[in-house]
Formats: sequence, structure tokens, C-alpha cells
Amino acid sequence: MKEELLHATHMLLTRSGFYCSQICRIRPSSFDFVARRDNLLLIIKVLNNIDSISENTAKELIYIARLLGGLPIIVGEKTCSTFLEDDVVYFRYGVPILTQKTLENYIRGRMPVVCAAPGGFYVNIDGETFSRLKKEKGLSIGQLARIAGVSRKTIQMYEKGERATVEVAEKIAQHLGYEFIKPITLFEEIEKEEIEMKEIKDELLKIMREIGAFIFPTYRSPFQAVSKLLDKIFIVGINDRRIFERAKIISNISKVTERKSIILAEKSNMKFIEGMPVIEKRELKRVREVEELIELLEME
Repeated sequence: MKEELLHATHMLLTRSGFYCSQICRIRPSSFDFVARRDNLLLIIKVLNNIDSISENTAKELIYIARLLGGLPIIVGEKTCSTFLEDDVVYFRYGVPILTQKTLENYIRGRMPVVCAAPGGFYVNIDGETFSRLKKEKGLSIGQLARIAGVSRKTIQMYEKGERATVEVAEKIAQHLGYEFIKPITLFEEIEKEEIEMKEIKDELLKIMREIGAFIFPTYRSPFQAVSKLLDKIFIVGINDRRIFERAKIISNISKVTERKSIILAEKSNMKFIEGMPVIEKRELKRVREVEELIELLEME
């Protein structure tokens, strides 16, 4: 079932004008493929059962997307107890989850307005618009509270932008219209997640950090780290026994994300692998400044 959904999602994005990477078959992996159309970069993970994702995998997916300037999305079909509904955004550990149909609507410009959370389905409220419409219609807080079947305090919370259940929003919309309901902005949702520093175990990555690079090590990806030096982002692979298998997908991801990629190695008799420069440990250890490191990593 997952394979069918994975290939269908890849095909959907390709037919919708996205430049898609090949599907990553290296396991474990926090994502399955990446896709870009113009300035929209998607980092896609496909799961039949969305409850199967772990917190560590979800967090790595978010952090990779944040550093690469992309949007992490899980495409799923069901939870342990029920099937997902179309045009509803679900979340697991901060990652937005869509059905394939919801994803299709999203990339066609139809923004979802309903999200699932404990207790049911909710919509985001634009507090300023809500207050303006209330005044224009001449309705008091008490009147709206009776219409919606909620307390006066709850109405005041809506004026501050608190979410409302779909049922309550529908009752209010019969009197105010639907203008006060805000679409769910997926990028805003993931911006709430702070990038946590992780322990760097690889010696080559430690050398880069000592020079002044920000290093986010990955443990569930075909590459081993994402690095930031000043305003430049690099995808970093480490030379190991699976490097040639990894290098093909790293190079492919690099092209789709429009980020440079490099391979770090203790020693190597190769200067390039799949078009990516191979940087040896002895070369790294000669570097003293960030600008010098950037120049080394950007060599063609």
C-alpha cells in the first residue's frame, strides 16, 4: 500500500510541474523524495499509517526542511483507528500531514482551512476580522455567545485569534459570513518548531564546526549533515562503504534543492564523486577561516 501511495504522490507532483528527485531507497530515511516548483520546495515522506512515524524522524524531517528552505509534508492515508479526511491538515510532532487529494488541492492553490487536533476539527480565526465583522453586524459578545453555544470568554478568545471548532465556526458564519476563517499556512506552522542542537559524532563534521560552520547532523537521511556557513547551505555526505550508492541520491537531491553538496573523506584518491567535490581531512585541517572553508567547499 505504501509503495502505491509513494509512486502516486511522486507522479502527482511530476505531472503538476514539480522537478522531483528520485525516490530514496536508503533506510532509515526521514523523507522519501524532494520536489521543487519555482520557489516551492517540498520534502516528502509517505506513510500508509501516519501513527507509525517516530518523534525523532519527524523532528529530523522538520529541521532538514527548515535548513533547506522547504516545507516538510507527510502524505498519509490513515491512523491506527480511522482513515484521514480530505481537505483537513493533521499533525504529528509538528509535521503537517495531508491526504494525496489535499496535497493536490494545496499545490493547485486551494489552501486547507480545517485542521485535526485533540477534540475534533478546528479552523483558524482572524481575530481582527472577527471583531470587525461583529461590529459591522451590530452583534454583542453575549449575542454571539448564544448563537455559537459557547461562553462570552470564548468569544473574546476568538477575537484574539483562538481556534474554533468547525461546528462553532459554522454557527457564527451564518451571521458573520466566512471571511473571519483563515487558511492554514503550513510554513507558519513549521516555523514554530525550534531547531535543536544535536551531538556531532563524526570527526570530520567536528572539524567543520571548529572552523565556524553550523552543523546539523542527520541519522535518517542519505546524507550525514546539513551545514550552514554564513548565508550558504551545504548538503554533506561522508565517505563510507555505501558512498557510491549514497552519492547518486545526494547529488540528485542537491540539484532539486538547488544547494551545493560535498563529500568528506579521511583519504580519497578521487577528487569528485557523482560531480560532488571530495574534501579530505588534511585539506579541512589546513583551513582557519569560514570564508576559506566556503572557497574550498565551492570548488568545481
